[in-house]
Amino acid sequence: MPARPALIVHAAAASQLLPPVLGIASGRLSPPARRWVVVWCLLQAASDGISLAVAFLGHRNLWVTSLFTPVSGAVALWALSCWQRGATGRLALRIAIPLFLLVSAALTLGVDDPRTFSLIAAPYHALVLFFAALWTFMTRSLAERGGLLRQDWFWVLGGIMLFTGTATALQPLSWYLLRVAREDLLVSALNLKASVDVLAFVAIALGVLCPLPPTHFGGAFSPQSSPLASSSAPSASP
Repeated sequence: MPARPALIVHAAAASQLLPPVLGIASGRLSPPARRWVVVWCLLQAASDGISLAVAFLGHRNLWVTSLFTPVSGAVALWALSCWQRGATGRLALRIAIPLFLLVSAALTLGVDDPRTFSLIAAPYHALVLFFAALWTFMTRSLAERGGLLRQDWFWVLGGIMLFTGTATALQPLSWYLLRVAREDLLVSALNLKASVDVLAFVAIALGVLCPLPPTHFGGAFSPQSSPLASSSAPSASP
């Protein structure tokens, strides 16, 4: 692979560490949703880091993605469940996690060829997360009364949708380009995906840096919601 695409791929892998590093440095990981998103980012970074190391040693590395993707997908679904406003939505996403893992195992072991790019399992993983993020984004947007750009979920869910939306077709397209011996186009596709991933994780990092939610939601506690805080605060005259 030429040096330039390799540098972009390294940059994409490194960008996945932005949300954890900035979140820990800023101390803004109180809501459970943010913490689970950080765990998801760390799993993505570990997957890409191990894949790059295995490829550097001259071995096949597609098995790394097959191993990490179901686990990171389950973590992402749990994070999305924490951003649901109602108990029904949270329960639905959490019930979906074992089903997601079961179907993933069946597709990976029974359908896909581990020696090449995934035609079924990888698009399945990406589509499930994309639609789960889209559903969460829509339900929260419809109920939101304040500015969307100041909400952590707006940036994080946007980044997840950008990451998973472009990942849906990546492996099938890579399989096809490799089959027709168009390595030049394959490098371009991987290069483009890496560039999109950088944007996605920058967006997620912006979400992690947003001010902490002002209400008790998903496990986050705000002093504004405390009875002591409300009773001691000066009242505004009409």
